[in-house]
Amino acid sequence: MILETERLILRPWEETDAEECYRYAKDPRVGPMAGWPVHTSMEESRRIIREILAVPETYAVVLRETGLPVGSIGLHHNDLAEKEDEAELGYWLGVPYWGRGLVPEAAREVLRHAFEDLKLERVWCGYYDGNEKSKRVQEKLGFKYQWTTENAPVPQLGETRKGHVNLLTKADWADMTVACVPSFDDLWFRREMLEDEETMSYNHAWGGTIPFPKEGWKDWYDFWIANPEGRRFYRYLKNPAGRFVGEIAYHYDGARRIYVADVIVHAACRGIGYGGKGLELLCESAKENGITVLHDDIAADNPAKALFLGHGFREEYRTDEIVMLKKEL
Repeated sequence: MILETERLILRPWEETDAEECYRYAKDPRVGPMAGWPVHTSMEESRRIIREILAVPETYAVVLRETGLPVGSIGLHHNDLAEKEDEAELGYWLGVPYWGRGLVPEAAREVLRHAFEDLKLERVWCGYYDGNEKSKRVQEKLGFKYQWTTENAPVPQLGETRKGHVNLLTKADWADMTVACVPSFDDLWFRREMLEDEETMSYNHAWGGTIPFPKEGWKDWYDFWIANPEGRRFYRYLKNPAGRFVGEIAYHYDGARRIYVADVIVHAACRGIGYGGKGLELLCESAKENGITVLHDDIAADNPAKALFLGHGFREEYRTDEIVMLKKEL
């Protein structure tokens, strides 16, 4: 598995990374703070890569600009994360790269992978007392404090320390979703979403895909997004890793009401809570702008009804073909 961010490539460790691993792991400011001893030679780093780091869900943090690893990040099962649907996040970074936001960038992508791809429910993370850098990283990522252990064992160093434990749940992750106006280049996510048969089944009313080329998309973008003039508004949903996961389309009817046309989450990203958060963001925005009612009519056999009903909409009426849903703000 290889994961990518704007500045980083997260890939499996290889024994040929031993020189770079040793370069940073020999620094006493790195390992001991995280609970493991400094590396004493390149051969020791090679052995640790072979025996410890070269395992599933542990990644070398590689700079795109150099192609060389500068740290490590991974998901682990241990005493803190014993269940199959949870893991512990661990990471370290070479000192020359501290303060550049690389660990949060890498961690957000690993957390996206944890919740979307691996379908985990909880990710734990901890730090030892005094490790303020790690504490701040976990706060930035949205982890919430759980407990403190006064005499937590540090097996690799043969000592005990005060340890602090934090937790990020799938619901917490979804709650950090944001809605934004897409750029023209963002539409390539939309095309992928629309051409996916499973995603399209989420909303029967769309009636197919739109496989036209980029120049065709430009006209669509200018008409519907750049200059909508009240016709319809699109907001794209971004997860905390900055990836687009879905969209909301809606329009005003001129009577302080919003008609919700579509709430679509890419099939690969469902089951996290992105659609529900998108509806919450739309409701918050509507209230701030004096909107009093939201409506949506949805195909009677569309499973997305549960999403609306679970977020405060009620059934106003139905026919053989549609169900009209309404929410008063």
